[in-house]
Amino acid sequence: MSEANDASRHRAKVYCLNENGQWDDRGTGHAAVQYSPAEEAAFVVVLSEDDGSSALLNARVHMEDIYQRQQETIVSWNEPETGVDYALSFQDSEGCTELWEQICSLQGRSPDEQPRDAESSSAAQQGGGANDALPQLPAAELRNVSTIAELLADAPIFKRAKLIEALLQQNYIPQLVDLFGVVEDLENKEDLHHMFNIFKGLVMLNDSGIYDIILREDLVMGVVGALEYDPDLTSHKVRHRAFLTETVRFKQVVPITDETILKKIHQNYRLGFLKDVVLPRALDDNAFAALNQIAFFNNMQIISTLSSDPIFLQALSEKIADTSQSADSLLEALRLLQELCTIAKQLQLYNRTAFYRKFCEHSCFAPLAACLLRPEPQLRLSGLEVLLASVQHEPQLLRQFVLQQRPECQLLHAIVGVLVCADGNGEKPQAAEVLRCLLDPEGMEGREQDELLNLFYEDFVHRMAHPVVGKVSAGTGPMNGVSDKESLDAVDEERRGPADVLSSRQHVCELLCFCVQKHSYRIKYFILRNNVLQKVLRFATQRDKCLVLAAMRFFRTCIGLKDEFYNRYIIKNRCFDPVVSQLRANCTRDNLVHSAILELFDFVRRENIKALIGHLAEAYQEQLASMRHVDIFKGLLLRHEQNDEIKGSRGPNGGPTGTNCATNPAVGRRAFPDEDDDEAYFNESDDDDDEPALSLADDDDRPFTPRQPAVLNDDTEPRFGGEEKENRRDRYALQSAMQSFTRAGRGSPPPASGRGSPPPASGRGSPPPDGLSHTIPNTAPVQSALTSLVSDYDVAEERDVSDDSRKRRRVAAPDGTSLD
Repeated sequence: MSEANDASRHRAKVYCLNENGQWDDRGTGHAAVQYSPAEEAAFVVVLSEDDGSSALLNARVHMEDIYQRQQETIVSWNEPETGVDYALSFQDSEGCTELWEQICSLQGRSPDEQPRDAESSSAAQQGGGANDALPQLPAAELRNVSTIAELLADAPIFKRAKLIEALLQQNYIPQLVDLFGVVEDLENKEDLHHMFNIFKGLVMLNDSGIYDIILREDLVMGVVGALEYDPDLTSHKVRHRAFLTETVRFKQVVPITDETILKKIHQNYRLGFLKDVVLPRALDDNAFAALNQIAFFNNMQIISTLSSDPIFLQALSEKIADTSQSADSLLEALRLLQELCTIAKQLQLYNRTAFYRKFCEHSCFAPLAACLLRPEPQLRLSGLEVLLASVQHEPQLLRQFVLQQRPECQLLHAIVGVLVCADGNGEKPQAAEVLRCLLDPEGMEGREQDELLNLFYEDFVHRMAHPVVGKVSAGTGPMNGVSDKESLDAVDEERRGPADVLSSRQHVCELLCFCVQKHSYRIKYFILRNNVLQKVLRFATQRDKCLVLAAMRFFRTCIGLKDEFYNRYIIKNRCFDPVVSQLRANCTRDNLVHSAILELFDFVRRENIKALIGHLAEAYQEQLASMRHVDIFKGLLLRHEQNDEIKGSRGPNGGPTGTNCATNPAVGRRAFPDEDDDEAYFNESDDDDDEPALSLADDDDRPFTPRQPAVLNDDTEPRFGGEEKENRRDRYALQSAMQSFTRAGRGSPPPASGRGSPPPASGRGSPPPDGLSHTIPNTAPVQSALTSLVSDYDVAEERDVSDDSRKRRRVAAPDGTSLD
């Protein structure tokens, strides 16, 4: 030992490979090979260089060929007893050579002999340091149960490949199943818990070959039986095997002749049972992914084989269409078809398309109409699930079938019937979703779209709308023979019906919203001519908040189109009455109804829908003005005043209404609430209003200033800057100049007295001396130019203030000069 301490050539670092495949530094010391008489064996000993006494490593020298020399300064090996990889990195090659020669001398081989497996050396150089030989598995005996459990539970990731290979090559898993039978007969709880950990470790290896073995029909019961003895579930007895043997029954609704497909079906069921029932808490994400991948490939093979079978789908379709069989038999056939559609939904597009092509070839849509008309709710629900899966894949398949059924259209009648019927157990959402996908014009071709929508609005829309509007006429024409009062009374009578009627109304309102957004003129004329909107808004006065919100969504959708047809209809029928009533009832409540109504009014204000703003301000001014808990209504009334001021400042031809507008631009305009600074700027320029009107003889020496875009505040309210005020002042000055040129062109003298009398003889504004008379022989070109300029100002004022900055127009005078 003293020799090892004295020789610096024996200085080396000790490394140990952790579970993550990384080398951990255990410290630096002096290495040597020492013989222990007590153990009658040699050991590789590394003493720490810090104190010279503590051992960093004390490893027995084994006679097996487990040592490798890497490069010139590293010796590595794997301990057979513990499975831990060690490596010694020497400071110089002489020390590494001496230690290597001592180990080879003890093993009885030459130091220059190459390792028996070249790949082992290559793997060690890459950091693996593990022996490529398959691990020696303990014998599957009762005395090794704890050792096997520890081996499978603590297997590092980088060693799992060799462990899996050993398990498969040595046919180890069937031996473990037999061992479990012995352990269960002895009823040793500790050994049974070890068996649970053994089979749990097998599942956690995430290998498809192992899954194929443990899910075999002759082994699966033993595997599931071992997994019943979970050490964390000691309070109650788990009986997975009893469920699989006594409760589960495999039924063939339609005979399957392919034995391979039958095995895949059984394997998928056991795999799902293992994943969802036996080990849901123990599996990690990798194990779930591995199990799901096996199920995916099995499903792909099952669907591909069954859809290619010319007998299977045809026999299934005929069984569903058979009306003589019992409801239970029909339900089993429907559930089989539903299961096939559910599995196909998870497959890739190519496999899914191939399945639905065979689905349509065997007319599987045809018998579903009769199932939807059956009184059993489970039959209706299963039929709707099949339809929903088909339209989510490709709606065109169902559309073509519906058009082929004209004029009867039994399937479409059945779908609408399920939606509007007074009873139901949860199938109405599926029926509404099927109709939504069926009527979506996106993806339809032109002819198909016209044919399907014409069919729906001529024969079905009045029936679909019946739960909310009562009896209406078919198509889009006005209703004959039944008054609105009678239809509304019928709707009020139905309000006292069962709760399923409430669900129908909600889904019908959602479908009407969808139609308003997608179907343009067809739904528009149906709504306006049958008074649908007013009838739907009667539900806004109900106590049921879900129904109130459904009615509000429909109303908001109609307003969101900003269509003048809807706006005039809303104003004529005072459709805001129930909305304002709900607003007053919920103004002190922080609920969804209140928020929906506030959003509706804020949308009208922000979009400046003038017709509705004027109607609200005139019909509900007192109610809206009294609600000051938010600024929406104050802004809406202010918007109405601004619209009136802009409208009042124009004449019949779009010009100003009087001379006051030309002399005082501030008249007829109300500033926005946040325009105090701009108004101050405007007031400072009042002295300029006393100057005479603009004429061609005056020289305009003002520098050209490009217009700036209007400033927008946080509420998207338009805010006019100083440039906007200057533009308005220019417009009024040009209007005065245009009037002056008009009088000059006509040659009429100014009035003798009253407003517009001639200026005084002297002082400011006196007439020019002789020879400089303010008379132009031909004023028509100038008058036309000024009229065009004023019109341009009027058009620009009506544009949204958030548009890009407008370019200032320059008008050429007759003498070639430019007028800014």
